[in-house]
Amino acid sequence: MLATSGPVRRPRRRRLRLLSAWRLLALLLVYGASLAGAGGYYVITTVMSDLPDDLGSLLDYQPSRKSTVLSSDGEEVGAFSIENRKVFALDRLPAHVVAAFLSAEDHRFWEHGGFDLVGIARAAIANFRSDAVSQGGSTITQQIIKQTLLADAEKVDTSGMTDDEARELRLILKYQRKMKEVILAVRIERELTKAEILSIYLNHVYLGHGAYGVAAAAEAYFGKDVESLTVAEAALLAGLVAAPGQYAPHLDFGAARTRQRYVLGRMRADNFIGDGELATALAEPIAIVDAGELNHLAAPYFVESVRQQATRVHGQTSLFRGGLRFYATVDTGMQAAAEAALRRGLEAVDRRLGFRGPIGRVPEAERAALRAGPPHTFRAGAAPLDTASERLEPDDTYVAMVVEAGRGVTVDLGPEELALSAADVEWIGRWQTDGKKLAVGDLLPVRYLAPATEGGPGGVALAQPPELQGALVAMDLSGRVVAMVGGYDWSASQFNRVVQARRQIGSAIKPFIYGAALASGRTEVDRLYDGPVYVPTASGTWSPSNYDEKFTGWTTLRSAIARSLNTISVQLLVDVGLDRVLEVMRGFGITSPIPRHVSISLGTPDLTLLEVTAGYAGIAAGGRQVTPRLWDLVTTTSGDTVEDLRGRGPGPQVLAPDVAYVLTDMMRGVVTEGTAKAAQALGRPAAGKTGTSANFKDVWFVGFTADLVCGVWIGRDNSLPIGDKITGGGAAVPIWLEFMQRAHPATPVRDFPVPPGVTFARSDRWSGDPAGPGADAVWVPFARGTMPAGYAPRAAPSFDALVPAPPAP
Repeated sequence: MLATSGPVRRPRRRRLRLLSAWRLLALLLVYGASLAGAGGYYVITTVMSDLPDDLGSLLDYQPSRKSTVLSSDGEEVGAFSIENRKVFALDRLPAHVVAAFLSAEDHRFWEHGGFDLVGIARAAIANFRSDAVSQGGSTITQQIIKQTLLADAEKVDTSGMTDDEARELRLILKYQRKMKEVILAVRIERELTKAEILSIYLNHVYLGHGAYGVAAAAEAYFGKDVESLTVAEAALLAGLVAAPGQYAPHLDFGAARTRQRYVLGRMRADNFIGDGELATALAEPIAIVDAGELNHLAAPYFVESVRQQATRVHGQTSLFRGGLRFYATVDTGMQAAAEAALRRGLEAVDRRLGFRGPIGRVPEAERAALRAGPPHTFRAGAAPLDTASERLEPDDTYVAMVVEAGRGVTVDLGPEELALSAADVEWIGRWQTDGKKLAVGDLLPVRYLAPATEGGPGGVALAQPPELQGALVAMDLSGRVVAMVGGYDWSASQFNRVVQARRQIGSAIKPFIYGAALASGRTEVDRLYDGPVYVPTASGTWSPSNYDEKFTGWTTLRSAIARSLNTISVQLLVDVGLDRVLEVMRGFGITSPIPRHVSISLGTPDLTLLEVTAGYAGIAAGGRQVTPRLWDLVTTTSGDTVEDLRGRGPGPQVLAPDVAYVLTDMMRGVVTEGTAKAAQALGRPAAGKTGTSANFKDVWFVGFTADLVCGVWIGRDNSLPIGDKITGGGAAVPIWLEFMQRAHPATPVRDFPVPPGVTFARSDRWSGDPAGPGADAVWVPFARGTMPAGYAPRAAPSFDALVPAPPAP
């Protein structure tokens, strides 16, 4: 028995040991599973507790909408948005556009429930094989979660940690975030249809270049509507999702093309396209548009002013996210006329100041390549050859290289070789001295006028960019701003000199002084002595002089304002008092600081062009305050009214209507016989006042008709003198005239309306004495109760028959 018992018991012990091992393993598994479950439960509950409770922002998805600015003639001239986004309905998107994004990002989109285990496994294998993160496993639904509900990720504070600790913390947070994406993706898939999810994605995804959504990207990269995208273009856009900066075609076209080919391959593998479509798409050339062409604003200074004012009135959130629609006052035709007039006027003044020499020089070894290359657009402040263009466009400015410099000057623009005019050659000749000479290889800015043809040689003109700056603003008599130009070139300077620059007003202040004097009982025919004036001040005796440092003796107020006599405006201010003049200026809406000193009679205050022009509009509008406005109506995109200014009534009365009319008549004398005589070429009754500040640093002209007011300022941003004898009459009036000739409404020619209370009498043009019929007599208006004895009063004479017709266009 003993012999047989051994073998029987050993297997039992082995079975017991094996059973014990399995039991131990089972216990370990149960224990480990319990620990894992507890840990998982802890992680899940921690993650769940940090999830957003409200999914309404996504379930009721409303993307940020841009606000638009529409001109008075219906053209969109500007837009404001945090994101460049165009919302497009899914059913309007071409099938190949949708397919490109599904192949690139989530080809199993229609099959999974929010997250895709197959896709995760595929991406993991691909990344393992490439030893890099070449593919991602996030579904389109997860990407939406990441870009919306989890967009504001909390910044990780790793201060005080070692590098390993910081890396470990970031890894933990990364996986927590992934868990949140998965949980929220599943929840969203239960609430929204697949079509709704895809629609949100294609309108929300960021594709670089400031474009959100496929429709905005189609315009940003290709300058076309999304419905016109080809298969090749759609694949390029879809390829941007993974890394918009890395694959941006305008930055690295090669990388963008490589990514596009990958997407096209995926589309073929997913049977979205056939072999023929794939071959066509691979061979199709891709044309990326110049972003500068798409971001052009028709009225940039005006639109920026709308942005600033709208932010104050309606708030930044409403402006940039609320999709407001501003029905603006600007007229695109008048705006174009204003820009052209200011540009040409500044160039004309700059030409009087002399040629300043070439803007660069090309080494001899590089000249042949430049002549064979494309034209280069001139940009003020940029390197001369930085910007290549596709073609020459008439009236645009280009950089040209001198290829012949002798008795004549010939320049090469790339596609064409043209000669400068004799006038330009003469202008350069006045600059040339022994130390300065134009040479072959020098670069000049030229305006391309016309191509050379069989019918003529074509032409270019020197277009030296002015060192001067200027501004122009125009409004109707109700204050609606119809044109605004804040500088010579928006691309070089966005500083708006209409509203942001306070400059010394010079003699353009005098209408406010004369207005105060007329309101106190003065008349046009009152006479004061133009001679030395001595005014006691806190700092001593002040004795101003006239512009020409000459005196004319006794003179009427009408003649004094026409000739801008300083001595008379000083006497009037002293007579009516500084407080009364300030009251008139403030009443007309001038809010800039004004020193309490008699020297303001010569125009020492620094004011903005907008407030001065609005003040003159008040004079033209019968003495009422005129508040400039940039829009008439603001609505939502659905048409609901947010703000309506169309029925806004006139402002408070500053000067009585009859007094304002007399002042207007005196300012009309500035045009007919004073410092702004060139403005008579408008062919309409016009009134205004020139201004030239001390040392010729600022020149002004603000003038108006019965329909339109326009103000012009010229100066240097550094406040240095413009140049000797550059005055408002010689520099600003021509700009005003060109604008008014091109932009003035085509209304019948009419005089300023005569209000009740005004009577007329004939007066000697120079002495102001009562006069009978005669060649040197004029009709003079008087406000109620101010006509001196000896004059024969008469109701308003008919001036309309005496007004010349405007010149033919």
